Amino acid sequence: MPHDLRLRAQPADRSRRPRQRRRLLHATLAFTAVLIATGSAVGVEVGVYQDQPASQLNPLMAKTGKPGVLSTYVTGNQLVDPATLQIARARKIRLLINWMPDAGSPRAKVTAKVGLKGVVRRRYDRQLRALIAQVRTLRPAPILRPMPEMNTPWYAWSVPRKGNSAALYRQAWKRIWVITRRGSKGRVKLMWSPYHRQIPDTPANALSRYYPGNKLVDMVGTSGYNFGNRGGLAWTNPRALFADVYRETQALAPGKPFWIAETGSTALGGNKARWILDLRTLPSAFPNLRGLVWYDVRERNGDFRLRDRAATTKAFKGLIKQVR
Repeated sequence: MPHDLRLRAQPADRSRRPRQRRRLLHATLAFTAVLIATGSAVGVEVGVYQDQPASQLNPLMAKTGKPGVLSTYVTGNQLVDPATLQIARARKIRLLINWMPDAGSPRAKVTAKVGLKGVVRRRYDRQLRALIAQVRTLRPAPILRPMPEMNTPWYAWSVPRKGNSAALYRQAWKRIWVITRRGSKGRVKLMWSPYHRQIPDTPANALSRYYPGNKLVDMVGTSGYNFGNRGGLAWTNPRALFADVYRETQALAPGKPFWIAETGSTALGGNKARWILDLRTLPSAFPNLRGLVWYDVRERNGDFRLRDRAATTKAFKGLIKQVR
């Protein structure tokens, strides 16, 4: 989540990281329902991120529908939490694994052991092999989303940070691809996922510098939020929020499946329920859209919860029913 609302950036302390992720004890879950865009035969998996899914997931599911995808965050040298793995197996739903080589700290310094250099120097090889072995037999096939939002300054693997480079990022990605490919025989898919805008917005931070190449990427994704009228920002509809990054990623990866891996809206200056319903127009605007995960959390940057009021929950349920 963003800490500098004027930039639509994310906080240095990564407040959207749940306490479980900081302690490296639990995984974060997100659920999705499979949606079919009106007039389209291609499914769009729509998900929800929660800080405490053990207590929050079932109540939300009861109001919005059966889950189709489970998303979990794995930090440093950790594996997927056994409870998360059990849910994925029992319900036969897709696992989305967001992998972060930062030793569990959102403020981890760029060193030879952490982030890009750690990956390139094979300090994460053992954990990655174990992780792939842990999930490779899951059905449907899981997705690995390693080192997301590399075009921002707030991660140990962020290219704009001193000590990192675009070339080093691509080398790290290739190492992850090699391990994933060999360990799963291609079953575990890789999602390349920048933030919806470059921070800083300079030619040196262009997405094209970080793209590993079509051979090494199975799908592309992004993340971005509507913070409403706050901190100098204005209400932004879903199409406007993601139009540029969709165009850029599709230019780099023509025809690749596109995911909105994290999104949400507050109610500051607009109708949150209406914003959710507007998501139904995205498949027509973005023909290769295949997934969308909602950030179902209240925190210092805003209230993005789906259950904050009845109209919001109803809108999300209506979205699912309308486009199914």
